[in-house]
Amino acid sequence: MALNDKESRILSYIKENPFISQQDLATKIGLSRPAVANIISGLVRRGYLLGKAYVINDTRPIVCIGAACIDRRYFVEGGLIHGQSNNVTSQTSIGGVALSIAENLGRLQEDVVMLSLVGDDAEWHTIEESMRPLMKTSEVEMVPGFSTGTFMEVIDESGKMIIGLAEMDIYEYMQPKWLLKHLATLKRAKMIIIDSNCPKESVEHLLEIGAKYNIPVTLVSASLLKLYNIPENLKGLKLLITKHDETEKHFGIEIKDDASLREALQLWLDKGVQHVIITKNSQSVGYASEKYGMHVYDLKNSNSDTYIWGTNEALCAGIVYSYLRTDDISEMIQTGLVNAVMSSKSAYKVRPNLSQAVLRKDVKEIGQLESREI
Repeated sequence: MALNDKESRILSYIKENPFISQQDLATKIGLSRPAVANIISGLVRRGYLLGKAYVINDTRPIVCIGAACIDRRYFVEGGLIHGQSNNVTSQTSIGGVALSIAENLGRLQEDVVMLSLVGDDAEWHTIEESMRPLMKTSEVEMVPGFSTGTFMEVIDESGKMIIGLAEMDIYEYMQPKWLLKHLATLKRAKMIIIDSNCPKESVEHLLEIGAKYNIPVTLVSASLLKLYNIPENLKGLKLLITKHDETEKHFGIEIKDDASLREALQLWLDKGVQHVIITKNSQSVGYASEKYGMHVYDLKNSNSDTYIWGTNEALCAGIVYSYLRTDDISEMIQTGLVNAVMSSKSAYKVRPNLSQAVLRKDVKEIGQLESREI
């Protein structure tokens, strides 16, 4: 909601002098002191001011909503023997789609707020200690009786996931009622990013918030298992990032060539999405919008037919980072793709050396990625 004349004048005076008294404001504006107090209370409630000290709230964060969990990967040594013990090496990292996007953006020096539900356990304290320098975690809520989310996957010699196990029940409690606790933060956001661990009702509610307060909303699918959390009506969604197999499952189709990819992209556009990206492992990316048409980007230096974790999160973060700095859609996609390609070469889910300078250097060195219109 836009500010009226009196609200704008009061905010202007407070910017000039954060220590100005309510009586002085009343004299300048020509109102009673109680009327000024009511206006100030409204500005605090709507997020224009922070608290009673009239501290101007100039920051507009990126708000990431979804999973904050621990990821464990087990790499089978030699051929997998079913029904028997297998020798493995393991890797444990901090994960969750929304959290990984937030970490990417935090390393790119964006102001990020993470919203999630966790347990009061060692896993959450590990996550918080690592992520606190990169994002605001104070609005993450601990739920008594629940464990912080965990994801485990077993990887065979070829790099393909044999099985994935997810303990994610806690995220079913990220309901609209919970979101209302964080409405002041959401209204200030310059971008809302959701992963599909959020319940469908909450995704719908966040789309409504985005429409009401003119905030762009991005949705990133988390897994085949969580497709049911994607609403039928996606009108107003700025960007959807999803995987090849997730789109096939969602629509009951097979994507085998450019024609079927076009069909898949159009099905998402028909749901109201403004920009759609469908990724295929670390090989290619399909993009579509009504304004810019449909394109396929082939990823240089990436011939693997296996899923490399963290690439969609890196792609999303790169696009959002660029979106906040340019109107050039090709530059946005290029930045996202470069971040994804470079992340796929890292042993970590989010490459620890990521920074604004590193990303600029990567974009310059990799150059324009090959694309074709479909």
